[in-house]
Amino acid sequence: MFTAKDIMTTHVVGVRDDDTVDRAISLMVRHRISGLPVLDAQGRIAGIISEFDLLKLICDGGTEQGKVRQYMSRDVFGVCEDDDWVSVADMFRSKRVRRLPVLRDGMLVGIVARHDLMRAVRDARRQIRQQLTHNAG
Repeated sequence: MFTAKDIMTTHVVGVRDDDTVDRAISLMVRHRISGLPVLDAQGRIAGIISEFDLLKLICDGGTEQGKVRQYMSRDVFGVCEDDDWVSVADMFRSKRVRRLPVLRDGMLVGIVARHDLMRAVRDARRQIRQQLTHNAG
C-alpha cells in the first residue's frame, strides 16, 4: 500500500554527536519534537537522543554543556525507504520506539514517527471507505 518513503519527514532536525546537550534540548523545544537523530562527522547515523535519554543527564547531575554522544542511545533501529508500512509498524511495535530513521545506503534520508504511520493508516482507511461508498452508490 505505502512505504516508509511515502510517509517520512524529509526535513529532519538532527544534531552532531559533538554538539552540546544544550543545543539538542533547544532544538527539541523549538521544533516540539521528543528526539533527534545524531550524526557523526561523516553524516552517518550514530545514535538517537531523546527526552528519555536526557533524563540521565538530570539524574546524573550532568551539565547541558556535556556532549550529545555522552547521553544518546547508540542502538539505533532504522528502516529502509522502500520498507512497506507493515514492516515499519512491526518495527515500532517490537522495538518500542517513537521514531525510526529512514535510510538509503546507510545514509539518513528521513524520519518516520509513530504518529506519521498512524495518520497514513487512518487516511488510507478513509480513502478505502470513500471508494467503497462511491462504488456502492
